[in-house]
Amino acid sequence: MIKQLIDEALVAHGFVSKRELDTTSFYVRESGSAIRFAVVHTLDDLPDPADLNNCINHLAPEEFLRNPSFKKNCDLICIHRLDVLAEFKDHEEEIFAIEEDPHFYKKYILYYSTAEESALTDFTYDKLVSVIADKKEFLDYKENPLKATQYSFAAKTFIKLPFLELPSHQGNLVSLRLQAAEAVAQAGMNDLYAAIQKVTDKTADDFIKEMISNELANIQN
Repeated sequence: MIKQLIDEALVAHGFVSKRELDTTSFYVRESGSAIRFAVVHTLDDLPDPADLNNCINHLAPEEFLRNPSFKKNCDLICIHRLDVLAEFKDHEEEIFAIEEDPHFYKKYILYYSTAEESALTDFTYDKLVSVIADKKEFLDYKENPLKATQYSFAAKTFIKLPFLELPSHQGNLVSLRLQAAEAVAQAGMNDLYAAIQKVTDKTADDFIKEMISNELANIQN
């Protein structure tokens, strides 16, 4: 299911599948003279970066290996399942060692939990885009980032995969002036706000002195 979602994401962003293996898939996207490669690779464990590089080099199509851009302009997306999200801390160093390895590919470890996978049953990339744009889901995720949800997986996916475009939504924007006026009214400070709005460069000093005088009077009382 997870690999299928990433495949849909790649296709939605113009990538074409060139080789499908049991654990590894190879993609390319061409736009004029620009070319970009992507590899999706399922990991049962977290190998040494050099071993991972050798594995992908061995599996890659010959047409990819002949292209000098392949190893320099290729996103290697490694999918790895954890029993629970909290396990990330136990594997953090191994994951960072792979992602920060400077040789061959640009590597990303997209990890997920068993519970997240269950939450994604019959899911599609379009649904993933819809979830990441849901403000309520975002607020819930902020409160509990270790809770396994559709949003927790969507958030990691959009963070890890640099070619994905976040959905944009047009909304009715409320001017800052109106927002400020509403906040002032809720705080019961309309009179003070009205006085501040009347202050000019010439009257600023007098206004500040009056504010200080009033504050001192309140303290004495």
